[in-house]
Amino acid sequence: MNAITKLNDTIANGSAKSLTTIAFDQIRNDILLCRLPPDKRLRITGLAERYEVGATAIREALSRLVTDGLVVSEDQRGFCVAPVSRAELLDLTQTRIDIETLALGKAIAQGDIDWESHVISNFHRLSKSPPPTDQGGELHERWGTVHRQFHESLVAGCKSPWLIRLTQLLYDKSERYRNLAEFKPASNMRDTVKEHMELMNAIVGRDFELSKKLISQHFWETTNIILETDFATPRLSKAANKKLLA
Repeated sequence: MNAITKLNDTIANGSAKSLTTIAFDQIRNDILLCRLPPDKRLRITGLAERYEVGATAIREALSRLVTDGLVVSEDQRGFCVAPVSRAELLDLTQTRIDIETLALGKAIAQGDIDWESHVISNFHRLSKSPPPTDQGGELHERWGTVHRQFHESLVAGCKSPWLIRLTQLLYDKSERYRNLAEFKPASNMRDTVKEHMELMNAIVGRDFELSKKLISQHFWETTNIILETDFATPRLSKAANKKLLA
């Protein structure tokens, strides 16, 4: 299917996207899932062939991904996937906690009954979704979508587009680290359903102090697991483990 066909299909389905947006979504997804690993050189011609869109759309999509921090632009050298490091992961985790805590505080203070219902329904969907059995597979992507929707619903009640945008950017960066990590033996699995349920109950119960404590523990637990692994090397063929599903 070529780029024009893809665009025509989206128009026919009532959800037209520009070629740049199509390219942006596909490249972003491949970076988050580590199909495009850290430091990989991103050549315009190769990407245009891979995603079947024009070079202009690819270049514009990469520029947008630079803004999001997932791609790096180097003078005279073009684009490459952003690198990873232990120092960045530590900084990322603490920053994510700080921003998420601020958003949660506003959501707890301002969120209405519709927000509460949205949080509860997203938790229910997450709790009923089977965890991935292999990193990088279709099940992993499906679970990742439901997991993202749950975390986004927690802060949706803050009514601040900028705060919501920041939490989404930080989520993307964190998601890439988890997908890069080597999973641990299944005997050390954590009960992520319980963690998410406790977080949901604290937030819907309007207990800010408990919510703040739980979100910090939740994020640091995943980070500490990642730090125990050689996360700089993708292991897409390894069996997945529920312990990292936070």
